Amino acid sequence: MANMKDSETAKPELKDTPTPQMMEEALYYFKQITSKAPMKGNITLVKHLTTLESVGLKHGIPEDGVDILLRLALSGNLVESVNIRILKCLIPATELQQDCIIAAVSLFCTGRSTTNTQILFIRWVISVFDLIPCKDVLSSLYNYFFCLLQDDKLCPFLCHLLYLLTRKEHVKAYRVRSLLELQSRKGLQPHILGLLSIYKIFCPELVSLTLPSRIKMYFKDSNLLFTSELKSMIRFNLGDPVKDYRLYTEESKNLASRSVKRLPAQMGCVIQSPLLLNYINCINEDDSLLRLNYWLAFTLHEECAWYTGQQHNKQKVEAFLNTVVHTQEFLQEGLSGTEEFLHKCLPRWNGIHCTQILQLISWIPLYSFSDLEAQLFETLIQLFVSSSLSIKIDVIKILKELLQNWLVKHSVCPEHGGVDKNDTMSGLMTSVDDMIQFTSHLCTLGIQLHNSPLFLHITLDFYRLVSDVYVRFDLPLIVLPPPAVFYAALLCTDSVNLNQLCYVMYRYRDNLLTAKKNEQDKTSQVLLNISSHTFQLYNQYLTAMVGCLWTSQAFTYDNHPQGIRMEPELLEKAGVPTYKKTFNIVFHPALLSFAVDFLRDRHSEGKMFELSFLKGRYWDSYIEFLCSEGMTDLKLFIESSVNRVSSKKKEEQERQS
Repeated sequence: MANMKDSETAKPELKDTPTPQMMEEALYYFKQITSKAPMKGNITLVKHLTTLESVGLKHGIPEDGVDILLRLALSGNLVESVNIRILKCLIPATELQQDCIIAAVSLFCTGRSTTNTQILFIRWVISVFDLIPCKDVLSSLYNYFFCLLQDDKLCPFLCHLLYLLTRKEHVKAYRVRSLLELQSRKGLQPHILGLLSIYKIFCPELVSLTLPSRIKMYFKDSNLLFTSELKSMIRFNLGDPVKDYRLYTEESKNLASRSVKRLPAQMGCVIQSPLLLNYINCINEDDSLLRLNYWLAFTLHEECAWYTGQQHNKQKVEAFLNTVVHTQEFLQEGLSGTEEFLHKCLPRWNGIHCTQILQLISWIPLYSFSDLEAQLFETLIQLFVSSSLSIKIDVIKILKELLQNWLVKHSVCPEHGGVDKNDTMSGLMTSVDDMIQFTSHLCTLGIQLHNSPLFLHITLDFYRLVSDVYVRFDLPLIVLPPPAVFYAALLCTDSVNLNQLCYVMYRYRDNLLTAKKNEQDKTSQVLLNISSHTFQLYNQYLTAMVGCLWTSQAFTYDNHPQGIRMEPELLEKAGVPTYKKTFNIVFHPALLSFAVDFLRDRHSEGKMFELSFLKGRYWDSYIEFLCSEGMTDLKLFIESSVNRVSSKKKEEQERQS
């Protein structure tokens, strides 16, 4: 039996070039290792390890092989010397898959491997960083990597990795303080200064340190593994890469035989540059904007359209769509190039690139919405019904953003064309009303399918915007929430949603009273077309809400067809002795804990659960207590909608004045 040193010096030489079969055998062998495997005298392990080194450093390791070897190297089942040899030859032949990175980072976090192996893994990640499309996986562990900076051996390499991962949202004051403290202990270390330099670029107000000009390179080139081998492998597998490999200028090898006519790449640089975008937006030249939109429509169709039957790299497509989304957010308006893309793709959309497509939808301009309305509604309802709760929430959030973009655009740049302003408003009001009604239908459907406080919260957030359309955005339209939304919020078990409902109802009251006053005074500049049904529905909701929260008469006076009114005989048969008080501000499921806390501060422990004490003279102070606990909108609703409380508040204001 040869010892470990002998095994390494006497490792078998490969006389012939390794074949694909030999590579498959090596990967199969390493995949079977699930427990501690010694290297001493293990000729088979040395043989397959030599095959990996021979193939990996010349042609790269296939993606499934990278996954197998990374898991093994970080599992701690092999000795350190073998793990190091594996990582040093682990050159990916293609882009790395998300599952591979997630598994590797997860094993790294367990700490099973030695410090030297961990260091080499970080160096490996830095070396292949450009081949990792799912950088958000690494970014999500930013804080974990940052905490490991206290390790003297890992610190230089982690600083380099964090430098590559850092975005503006990662720069926090406590992280700056931690780096400065680290530097005060270790002196002027280039790797710490490198991380501070990127922090200063994103948030100069947080980093007052003057960086020394004599330091030209913060991180050593020796940190990188197989630099020359990686470049050679890329040239061998993918051809000689061009200097600018952005999505809109890159043509992959499998498309080389197809002749594709492209527009100038300079137009692609525009959407990457806030300065150029701002310039085009300010000079207001139709030619420049027309060229940009033409290029954008063409590129979206050629590079991102799944319905053409062409093969596309999913990660690159999503990256480009994200760039387009950020461009529209920067300009605060939709581009006609994306409208054309949506017009083509929505009828055939199967939910792919869901986040990006929904964000593009949020910037559809109002003037072109009527052309897309039927397609959009049909597509979204199909997606909504068949998707998970998280996608349903995203759809409601995007529709809220779409409505908000319309309303802000209308309030900032109202249309003045036409003889009669009512004519120019009709199209806007019709589109807004149709969109609100459609969203209401989705909200009702979502509440029926999911008993989710989060979905209800997102729904009420949408109606916070809808409730203020008239007063805040000067649009003569008031649309109330459907009964399913109102009663789900009124009878919910969490205080946040109940408080939010109180605010929504308070704003509806203010909008309705303002609209009625303007109509009577004839001060409105446009025709108010608020039907009596809207006032009737609001009064029904108000009666139910005051009956629940204040007068304890919800089951008696709620006259809405879908309300909670019940016959007294039926309620008595239910055996609940205090059914009338079930949903008032003391016994409401969302407020019950507040009532107990209120009594605990004023009575002995034996009486803290005697909620019957909390009545009459205590209610005013209890309302103030609820307000101090964050239920400010509940107090606002009661003061505006309950006559006794409203009158008392006016008297107090008159005395103070």
